[in-house]
Amino acid sequence: MRRHGLADSPDAVGLNGHACWGFDDVADLQTAAAAFLAEGAGLGQRLMFVGGPDAEAMVRETNPMRSLVQDGTLDIAPFDAIYPGGRRMANADQLAMYAGATDQALADGFTGLRVLAEVTDLASPDGAWQGQVGWESFADRYMATRPLAALCCFDRRRLPAEAMAGLACAHPVADRRLQHLAPFRVYSQPDALALAGEVDAFSSTQLSDLLELTIPDSEGEVVLDLEGLDFIDHSGVRAVAEHERRMRERGVTLTLRGESGLFRRLSDLLGAET
Repeated sequence: MRRHGLADSPDAVGLNGHACWGFDDVADLQTAAAAFLAEGAGLGQRLMFVGGPDAEAMVRETNPMRSLVQDGTLDIAPFDAIYPGGRRMANADQLAMYAGATDQALADGFTGLRVLAEVTDLASPDGAWQGQVGWESFADRYMATRPLAALCCFDRRRLPAEAMAGLACAHPVADRRLQHLAPFRVYSQPDALALAGEVDAFSSTQLSDLLELTIPDSEGEVVLDLEGLDFIDHSGVRAVAEHERRMRERGVTLTLRGESGLFRRLSDLLGAET
């Protein structure tokens, strides 16, 4: 099973971990980056950095990242080479690039690829964060079954609270300091989509929006694992029921797994109301 939950440090996310981190200054980013890279080095993954010029300067100029760059352990990928023109490519094309890099890392004898990404610039233009949330959810499906790990770092000073909330909810692991913004997480497991954390009336609309991003393009079946839910109220149950309806209309069957007795009772009550 993939690592998930709120974390004080991104130092234990595993070979295919995917974490959202909000930083307040360079020192904050440096601390998270060093912990994330150290775990990857210990696991035998190839280490790669991609980010804007300020973050790249931090990586090149401060230890332990500077030492990793100098000895060739950490590769710095030019931002425009990964994101031409400073923008994401279409999701499938962007994923193909990362998948190819992961395959190459394995071919070169590494256990996988670990990417330290400072990508505030992709999310900071007005409304751009919504597309970034979609990309994070899309990429996470691939990461669930491949040895690709990523720490996605965002400057909290440059993004509105709703952006940080959406981004954090789309990662299995999130900075604990974002808990008030992201009480739940929707992420991929190898055999299911998982919903973990807490959902109430204040976050149910956000849940509905994020679930919409996970609907596959083709007919089939999706399993939604609810075992990681600590709490859900009637508005959250209604959001899941609405998601099931949307999927059914597109020829996709949603199967629930690990739902609690409370979830089933609320679902029965809501069914009786309609």
